[in-house]
Amino acid sequence: MLRIIDNTLTGFDHCLPSKEELQLFCRLLTEIGIDAIEISLTAYERMEQLPEEGKYILRIDYLEDMAEYPGFYRYTCHFYDNLENMIPEIQINDTRELIKLRALNHCKELRIAGLDDLMCNSSDKAMEEIRKSLPNTKIILNPENTYHCASALAVQWLLSYGSDATVSYAGHNNNGATEEVMMALRLAARHKTGKDFTVLPRLTALYEGITGKIIGNKKPVIGKSIFKVESGIHADAMSKDPAIYEAYEPACVGGRAELVIGKHSGSKAVRMKLEELKLPVPDDEGIQRILDFIKGICAVNRSSLCDEEFAEIAVKVGANERG
Repeated sequence: MLRIIDNTLTGFDHCLPSKEELQLFCRLLTEIGIDAIEISLTAYERMEQLPEEGKYILRIDYLEDMAEYPGFYRYTCHFYDNLENMIPEIQINDTRELIKLRALNHCKELRIAGLDDLMCNSSDKAMEEIRKSLPNTKIILNPENTYHCASALAVQWLLSYGSDATVSYAGHNNNGATEEVMMALRLAARHKTGKDFTVLPRLTALYEGITGKIIGNKKPVIGKSIFKVESGIHADAMSKDPAIYEAYEPACVGGRAELVIGKHSGSKAVRMKLEELKLPVPDDEGIQRILDFIKGICAVNRSSLCDEEFAEIAVKVGANERG
């Protein structure tokens, strides 16, 4: 059984939100299917109490904190003792350091963080070495994202080598992105298909509000523009069968497909947009004149058009033709 730990709440100490926001963040993570939520001591003290839903891991600096803060599903820190409910963690930043793992084969459970350079070598070979070095250990892989491959590495590990990984929302903490890993597992392994991904826009808005960071429009799974279609071949597919080019339905992540008109659009897209906005649809020559005008504007502005801009151009070109 695959198990995903989200550690986003260990990285909010510098922008600590209200307890209500922290509790809501936890509830939304639980709704999308996260198995355990890791939080910092600072975040826990701000929350005052944990939500009833979900399992929680407390990140601690000293073993004494386990007794002072009881009631957690697990604890994690940089100690390697076989303590009940403790997940020890080791940082390995170079695959050449994997030999260190042999000295930790007494650990029942171990989280390996780092391994930024896995994609620079043979990731399959390195993951196999990790598994062979710790044959009796439950390994939690926590790849970091220096080379922008952490999500892919987490998915590769979960599909072929292990059952546990640590990630963070939107790639916070320089980890693999929770939403990307969860979606990849849903598509590739039918993992937790009954969980509700439609809350992702709420989770994203909450994350942006807490951190002050703006999620890129093209960010996989949660970007606001990932379902906007401009090029002609995609526009044609949208009118026939969106599944031709969509890996999953936009609605399942709280989004919707949107036809955008720009310099890459064709006459088919212009016709579809006119019909969508309930504007008069001219003959082929009229549509071509609208398209030529649009391509000129978009080439200068280096951006696509919003619906209002498109409608204004269509009406203007139509009026000129009638005049």
